[in-house]
Parts: sequence; C-alpha cells; structure tokens
Amino acid sequence: MITGAHGEWLQDASGRRLLDLCAGYGSIWLGHRHPEVEGALSRQLQAYAAPGYLPFEALEQARAALSRFIPQGHFVGGIYSTGMEAMETALRAAWAHTGRRDVAGFAGSTHGRSFVTAAIGGADAVPFVHTLPPFSAGAAPILQALGELAGRVKLAAIVVEPVQMTGGGYELGREACECVFAVAAQHGAAVIFDETLTGLHRCGARSYADAMGVVPDIVVLGKGLANGFPASAVALKQGFAWDRERVHPGSTYWNHPLACAGVAATLEVLERVDAAARVRQIERTVTDGLGHLALRGRGAMWCLESPRGGRQREFADALLRSGVLVSYYDRYTRLLPPLTIDLKALERACDAVAATHADTFG
Repeated sequence: MITGAHGEWLQDASGRRLLDLCAGYGSIWLGHRHPEVEGALSRQLQAYAAPGYLPFEALEQARAALSRFIPQGHFVGGIYSTGMEAMETALRAAWAHTGRRDVAGFAGSTHGRSFVTAAIGGADAVPFVHTLPPFSAGAAPILQALGELAGRVKLAAIVVEPVQMTGGGYELGREACECVFAVAAQHGAAVIFDETLTGLHRCGARSYADAMGVVPDIVVLGKGLANGFPASAVALKQGFAWDRERVHPGSTYWNHPLACAGVAATLEVLERVDAAARVRQIERTVTDGLGHLALRGRGAMWCLESPRGGRQREFADALLRSGVLVSYYDRYTRLLPPLTIDLKALERACDAVAATHADTFG
C-alpha cells in the first residue's frame, strides 16, 4: 500500500522506502512529485481544466516546447491521453495521406491494447496488419520479410518501436533501420516511429531516430512526456494529411489543459538539464552492475532476461522485500530508472538485483 512518493522513492504504509525502478512503467521521467510539474498542473487546474476546442496558453506552450523535441520540418498534430490513442491517430494520418490501408509492424513490439495497435505487434489477427519477424531474429530475416511483403502489398505505413521493451530489450539496429526507410521510400509507405519510451533522451539521444540519423514521417511520443500525467503526442512531416474529414484527429481529451501544462513543464525542465550526459551516467552504472547478466537495452531503459521462465513474480517479490520495485513481463524484468535518480542509490539497487537474480535463478 503506497502512501507517498518523492524523487526515485516510494513510501508504503509501514513507512518503509522503496527505490522505484518501475517509475510508472517509465512515465515518471523526472522523478515523483517534481516541483515544477506539480506547480504547473496545480496552476492550470485552478485556471482552466475543461476539455474543449478553445485556445489557451498552456496549449501554445506545450506546442512550442514539443517543437524543440521533434525533427525539424515536423509539426505537432496534437496531445493525447495515451500512446495507444496517439498511435491510432498516426495510423489514420498514414491511411489518409497514402490512400492505402495495409500496415506492417514487428513481432515483439507493443503499441497499445486496442485491436489494431495490438495486432501490429502480432497479438491479434487483422487482415490489413502484417507482422514481420521480431528484432531478436536479426537483420537478415527482417530485410527479407519486409522486401517480400512490400513487393506484394501496397503498404500505407511501416510501424517501428525501435527498442522492444516488452519483447526483451532488442533494438532495431542500424542495418534494419536503413532497410525500413529504403523500402518505405521505394514503395511510397510512411514510416511511423513509436518513440513513446525511447524519446525525450531515454535512450541517450533526443530520440532513437536521431541516434540512427533518420527522419520518420510520423513520430509518436508519450510515457514521460508529462512526468506521469497521462499525455502523448503525434508529430508529422509538414504537408502530411491532418484534416478533420479524413484523419479525425480530435477526441474529447485531445489537447487537454492539464496534459498540456504537464507537457510544457516537463519539457522545459528537460531543456535545462544535460539529459544526454545524465543518461550516459545511468547507462554506465547499470552496465557496470548488471552487464554480466543477460541485459539488453540502452540509456535508462533495460531488460534483464531470466535463464528460464515462470519465476519473474518470485524474483520481483524478492526484490521488493529488499527495497527495490521493478516491473516484469514474460521472462523479462524491466529497469526504468528516472533521469533524476541518485546514482549511488541506483548502484546499490543494481547490487540487489544481481544478488537476488543469483539467489532466484542460480
């Protein structure tokens, strides 16, 4: 029973502190209760917090802040409540822009829990959604499957979650990334990068696309965008379809005042700090402490694979007893430290993870 939170720490009903390496599944990027984000949300709540289409200052501030975190030549389409909603809207934009419907994604990716977004990662069968091999298969099978698919289907979009945090921490990689963009350019498909987790310097660079030196047609941001307040965003290349008749970009909570205030405040903080340098320190601490294990990821986002499945709950419970909170899925434990974490505390947590891993899995 959690009764309080501050920075990288949670407090339970007994008064015990827990180091939070789940951090709202990666959404608490600046630590719990960051004063500037809290203050912005409080002021907006007192001023104006109703959904609607009328302009207000926080929306303009959020758009201006986002413009510095998206590729040059892109515009901010809107701010949404979840990454799933943003991804659905990105797909509608790709459909409208290309006049096509078929979409390709990669097994092991997670883009949301709606019928279509889940199908992109292979969870459901949808006739116009095509699932390519997971990143764990390596570049060659991905290149072959993508080339064959593009040769027989007119694709509207290729959707990429560049680091598959639910799929084991495997990443797209440079060779496969270059192939995706080459195939898309050859066949007139849009490239949608789902940077919900990898954006905002989580992987070190401003985005994974920046790290690879590529420019997607559409970028989806989320998770830490408003430091725990539900918020995501869609950014599109100038000239991309974004009209009301075909794309239907709006919804009840589209550009919500509180989400906009949270986004503007979070991004203003990120602009002031050297986030890339801080992420390098986090990466070094994690790899120094856990690099001898089956660890994959980059920056401040890591997956630890267990040698055999079925005991993740036991592992997570043992870590919880030692004062460290993690999330897990299938065979993978996810470590998502906030940017503001004390590095000594992170080092001690990595020691606890390594010791508990040895006790649990041998």
